[in-house]
Amino acid sequence: MKKINFKVAILTIASMGFFACNNAEDVATPNATDDISSDFIKNQYIVVLKEGTLKLPQTRGTKLAYENEMESLKKEVVADFEKLGVEETNLKGTFGYALQGFVADLTKREYENLLGDPRVESIERDFQISLEKYDDSQSRDNSSATRDFFPWGIDRVGGPANPINRTAWIIDSGIDLDHPDLRVNTGRSRTFVTTGADASSADDRNGHGTHVAGTVGALNNGFGVIGVAPGVDLVGLKVLAGNGTGDFSWTIQALDYVAANGRSGDAVNMSLGPRSRYTDNAIDRAVRNVANRGIRVVMAAGNSNDDSRFYSPARVNGTNIYTISNMDINERIAATSNYGSPVDYAAPGTDVWSTWPGGRYNRISGTSMAAPHVTGLLLSGGVTSDGRVRSDKDSNRDLIAVRR
Repeated sequence: MKKINFKVAILTIASMGFFACNNAEDVATPNATDDISSDFIKNQYIVVLKEGTLKLPQTRGTKLAYENEMESLKKEVVADFEKLGVEETNLKGTFGYALQGFVADLTKREYENLLGDPRVESIERDFQISLEKYDDSQSRDNSSATRDFFPWGIDRVGGPANPINRTAWIIDSGIDLDHPDLRVNTGRSRTFVTTGADASSADDRNGHGTHVAGTVGALNNGFGVIGVAPGVDLVGLKVLAGNGTGDFSWTIQALDYVAANGRSGDAVNMSLGPRSRYTDNAIDRAVRNVANRGIRVVMAAGNSNDDSRFYSPARVNGTNIYTISNMDINERIAATSNYGSPVDYAAPGTDVWSTWPGGRYNRISGTSMAAPHVTGLLLSGGVTSDGRVRSDKDSNRDLIAVRR
């Protein structure tokens, strides 16, 4: 049996890197493709169950309530699947809102037993998303940013506007929880990282998530940058540790947390996904199920200069789902930006200034930086277009996102 591995990374041009994990067990995976090479997480699997297999969680609305529900689901999974080899010691996590299922360490025999169980919808290998730390040598502090300035992208999409009473859920590397230019809901923010210093807090130790959050909602407070929806309620959901690595299953768990605690009209920003061609039914289904609750999901198209149809979750289309490409200040598609039919809008993503950990500011580029412009628009009036980009890579030039 041929062993096929995968490589994934946050969708940003600057300072991308790969985390090499141990070789995975030689088990076939339905979503594997031959043109991708790298490593899965050894023996770790995402098991998606058919709807109705688990008792639906009943308590919602707070972080603690959700965590208690997931502990209850763990006990239920062990009781229902222990005979197939699922024990509490090898159970990594559960989810019950966006999808029903669990993450577990499995032997080849346990994998095969579960695959033959009629309650199981699919089993996919878990893997690592990866991002190296950024060079912040050009970052600036508050003393050099004494009044608000409009990054070019904020101005291009229509300028700042008061947000509606909804939440921006930032699934990323966390958010600088005490950045003076951000309004972070620390009580609802949560880390899904399970080891090291990042397991204790949603505070951003990388920079990527803080940058995304600033574009969505940096305050209109007399210094620093300003966001598309200044002052919007920001919730940081950390799925990447400070070194830039994270289990893919943490992203599914973060979407599950949003499905449990979000409201119709909220918006999720997902500036993450695979670097090489890779599709994954579990993440695609989780995105659709969150969107079906009336929660808008905004995703970066990717930075592989390729058709976004071959990348999850960017390939997902549907109501309340938006895939965003990157344009520069001259309204040209960036050289690295993905393209194609899944793309809904292009937005500013090249040389974008935004917030940075330590109360600082930094300028980076990528479709990761384009997506939060649209997230901010959805939370402050809605999104429409006033034209199309130049130099697109397919026959259908992307619409340029602006406020409705």
